[in-house]
Formats: sequence, structure tokens, C-alpha cells
Amino acid sequence: MRLEAKGIHGNLVYQTSGHEINDFLFLPGDKLADLQSNGPVKISIGENGPLVASLVIESEAPGCRKLTRELRLQASADYLELIDDIDKLAQREGKESVNFAFSFNVPDGVLKLDVPFGEMRPDTDQIPGSCKNWFTVNRWADVANHDYGVTWVTLDAPLIEVGGLTARLLNSQTDPGVWRKKVEQTQKFYSWVMNNHWGTNYRRYQEGHARFRYFLRPHRAANSADISRFALGFSQPFLIKPATDAAPTMPLLQVSSGTVLVPLLKPSDDGQAWIVRLFEATGKTQKVKLDWGNRQPRAVFVSDTSERAGEKITGPIPLHGFGLMTIRVEF
Repeated sequence: MRLEAKGIHGNLVYQTSGHEINDFLFLPGDKLADLQSNGPVKISIGENGPLVASLVIESEAPGCRKLTRELRLQASADYLELIDDIDKLAQREGKESVNFAFSFNVPDGVLKLDVPFGEMRPDTDQIPGSCKNWFTVNRWADVANHDYGVTWVTLDAPLIEVGGLTARLLNSQTDPGVWRKKVEQTQKFYSWVMNNHWGTNYRRYQEGHARFRYFLRPHRAANSADISRFALGFSQPFLIKPATDAAPTMPLLQVSSGTVLVPLLKPSDDGQAWIVRLFEATGKTQKVKLDWGNRQPRAVFVSDTSERAGEKITGPIPLHGFGLMTIRVEF
């Protein structure tokens, strides 16, 4: 498979890694020698444009009744959408896991993972004793050098394995010696979408239809705020309603800094204010101003989940790097 973008030289898929982009992998048990992939594929046209164009890839797959993968492009969009549909068979005996592989080719690229209100590099940013066999991402992973990279967004599957299929510790593991000690530099990871590796108090198999959605966006040099804003748009999509003659033409709120995101903007529960949550997404301490257009706030307060007014704020709002602040704005 090739993934190319205008202005970026070469194929962004690492084709000699054994696994490329969105490869289906089924592992019964814990031995890599038993790893299986899908059978022969049938490729057909799904959407035929001009607004949306897609290819549908159908195949048999181990552990499944059927596997369908769709690649979708939208006119004027700068990303590729991947939609993976699994019709899963119940495996009532034995352990199993299902994965989708992603392997990128960005010279000197560094892998970063999105964590809640922050980012991390596997191994480098982990405290001693942290789990390295699998990781949880909030919304995205990104492989990039100083000039360009690729952002991967996941909507339905937060667990990944970095560098290899390393989440193979079946049952309860109490011996610290069996856990992974080091994560080498890599641009390959696996979306770990299903497993029954542990003992549970509910049924230990998965069956039926499941959908997993991903987005790939090649990009030039980008900061974490650009990437987070891109990913946030898919997990918090626009709500569409019919417009009227009185529909506003300007945003309700604008923030002076492009690296500060607004993950929450809502009327207060008491109906007397707006609640705004601000997140500094690049790790740089700064002060920001809020522009409410023709409306001027009567008062601005630091707040919390109670939405009550705390310390009054006058002037620009100070935010620490990767800082999160909730404010109450009264008019």
C-alpha cells in the first residue's frame, strides 16, 4: 500500500516491515508463529464520488464470519478514513486477540501518543515500572520529524501495542520478570481491538458485528494543538440544525492563541453564565484572551465541576503548559 501527500516526498507506509497499513491480524493463544491474516480479498467501488469516493475490501478472516474494510476519501479533505467491520465468531475455548497493523515511513520520525490533556513518547516519558506491553491512547498517535509526519486517529479502539504484538501475557501475571522492560524507537504499532486474555466474571468471548474507525492525515510540520484539534473534530462532531435569517455569522467565542483548545463550552446549569474549559495543548505556559464579539462579560471567574464562581479573573487568563482551566463567564 502507498500513502502519499502533495508536497511530501515518498511513500509514508513502511512496506518492508511485514505489516503495512490496516492489515488484519488474528492471534490464537500467545505464540507469534500462530499469527494469521485474512484470506484473498475482493475489491469493489463503494462510493463513486464526486463528493466521496471509496474502495470496499471484503475477505474471509480467521475468527470471523466476514471482514470488510473500506477506504474513504472526501473532496477537499486532507485525510483518509478507514472503516473496519468485523463479524466476529465466538471462540468459547482458548485465548485470542484481534489487531490492525499500522507501519509508517517517516525518516527520523518520533512516535507520540495522546494521553488525557497531554502527550507521551513510549519508554522515554514513562516512569519506572510503567506497563510497556500495551498503551492506551486518548484520541491519536503521531509519527513525525521536523518537516512532516502522519497523524493516526482512533474513535473506537484505545489500546495499542508499540513495535510488535507485545500484549501476549495471558491470564494473571505476577512475575515482574515477564513484563517488557524497553520500547525501542519504532514507527510501527498495532490497534488491539479485541482480546479475551484475562479471567472475567462475564462471558470470555466476543461475537457479532463490531466497527472500528480510523483516520490518517499526512501533514507538514505541526504542533500538538493542530493534531489535537484535528482529532477532537471527529470525537465531537458538529451538530447540524436548519439555519434561520437570524443565524449568527460570527463565532460565539474566539481564543487569542491557536495552541489553546476549548474542549467544553456550554451554558451553566443555573442558566446565568457560560462555562468554558481551556486546555493548553503544546506544553508552553502562556496567557490568553477571550473574544466574545459584541458581547462583553460582566465578570469572569475561575470555576470547577460545580460551576460555581471562584477567584475573579481580570485581564488575560494564565495557563500552564498542558494546563486545564474551567472558567465561569457572566454577562
